[in-house]
Amino acid sequence: MKRLVQTLSIALPTLLLMTACHRDIPVDTIEIEPKSATLFVGETCDVTVRCYPEEATNLDELLVYSANNSVITYENGKVTAMGGGKAAVTATCGNVVAQSIFTVYQYKFTKNNKSYGIDYASGHNYYCSEPTVQEVEIILIHNDPNGDLQKFDVWVQTGQLGQELDFTKPIVGWSYVGVYLNNNEDGYLVFASEDGTPSIHLADWSDPGNVTLTRGLLRVDNLGFSKYRIHADFELSNGYRFSTDWEGTSNMKTD
Repeated sequence: MKRLVQTLSIALPTLLLMTACHRDIPVDTIEIEPKSATLFVGETCDVTVRCYPEEATNLDELLVYSANNSVITYENGKVTAMGGGKAAVTATCGNVVAQSIFTVYQYKFTKNNKSYGIDYASGHNYYCSEPTVQEVEIILIHNDPNGDLQKFDVWVQTGQLGQELDFTKPIVGWSYVGVYLNNNEDGYLVFASEDGTPSIHLADWSDPGNVTLTRGLLRVDNLGFSKYRIHADFELSNGYRFSTDWEGTSNMKTD
């Protein structure tokens, strides 16, 4: 009997140890980096998912996915921007869920090599007595998360719609076509004067000094129903550059 008791006293701690080693330890925290990000269509972003505690026993249940593949796709730790909108990468393990939110812009404008996604567009059609549009003004707007407002403004006289203009060369016929950014802040206004040569002004119409236009391409197509396509690429000799490729419906008002 004494030997049996001794055997049981040795076996019981061993059994308890084995039971403790095989207990379930579920994931209680999931971290995703980045927590949020902004992309333009075609760009990619690496996504890192970490589960805690590290000794969790249900890591095989981890699932990471995008529920909106028209905006972003997720595969092997990488997100690819597919189309404009907002979408999330979701990670689940057991009952624990975490998300990373991605904002994707389809169109953008660039100022000094920094790109801004277009949140919305507005504009005006200016009429005279004739039933045709005399001038179109379209404003593309970006709202920074810090509250700053970025504007890209294009003015085109009706006779120039649907034509590719090169403002580094004389343009036949009087035209007032301006492209500028952030009037009253840091914008430049570029237009063809009466003799067709390019004229450059600061936003407050002052003379910018010895600044010339080294690139000045503009095309605006009216696609109907307040929908327009814009290509603009302007660069000044002082290094200031702004450009856009945009197609969409603007919140146009008619005057």
